[in-house]
Amino acid sequence: MSTKRDAFLAALKKKKAGKAVIDAFAAVKQEDFFDAAFKKSFYTDETVPIGFGERSDPLMSLARMIGILAPQKKWRVLEVGTGSGYSAAVLSRLVAEVVTIDLYEELSAAAKARCRKKKFDNIRFFSGDGTDHEPSLGIFDAVIVCAACGKRPLSLLRSLRKEGRMVFPMGLPHQQQITLVINDAPDGGGDLLRVSFHDLCVFTLLQGRYGSPVYLPEYLEGNEPLAKGSSE
Repeated sequence: MSTKRDAFLAALKKKKAGKAVIDAFAAVKQEDFFDAAFKKSFYTDETVPIGFGERSDPLMSLARMIGILAPQKKWRVLEVGTGSGYSAAVLSRLVAEVVTIDLYEELSAAAKARCRKKKFDNIRFFSGDGTDHEPSLGIFDAVIVCAACGKRPLSLLRSLRKEGRMVFPMGLPHQQQITLVINDAPDGGGDLLRVSFHDLCVFTLLQGRYGSPVYLPEYLEGNEPLAKGSSE
């Protein structure tokens, strides 16, 4: 396994991912976050099942998104789509605090247990619709959405400080493009946001009120903002 892991880290270096990003991925082992039955896919771009019909993120695309986000050590980062907790753990090595939200309470609780076991302690876990969460979570320096968006998830701008950065995959279900939005528009000028488009990628579909209508659990059918319940 170490050979594949070393090859992945070498590939990051070859792609000029940056020392901080490479060190963050080096600090987190996929073996601690995914079922050993899928170990042949670890440290590759093959995604693996994580439960509830969800899959892991394509690894190089995840690394590229984090690199484009360019996180800084003092930042608070909101992650939409906790999944296994792997990406939150990587982000936690780069910033002061990660707040991560997953649609599925069971995935959130399992991710929390994995991260706590490995002492990734600067992560807060919530369950609910990450694109429509409670304002009480506060303002963030950056947002990363680890799921494919059909359009810009502008509902998340209310959580982003002025000049804050948001990165997400955007496009069709079978292929997206990594998209960066910088929150620098004047008040009421949502169409003037700075947007840039980067690598092609394929992530699973975003679900929830501002995501895909493919599946919406009963507890998301009300009108109240979600992510009320913390699994901390």
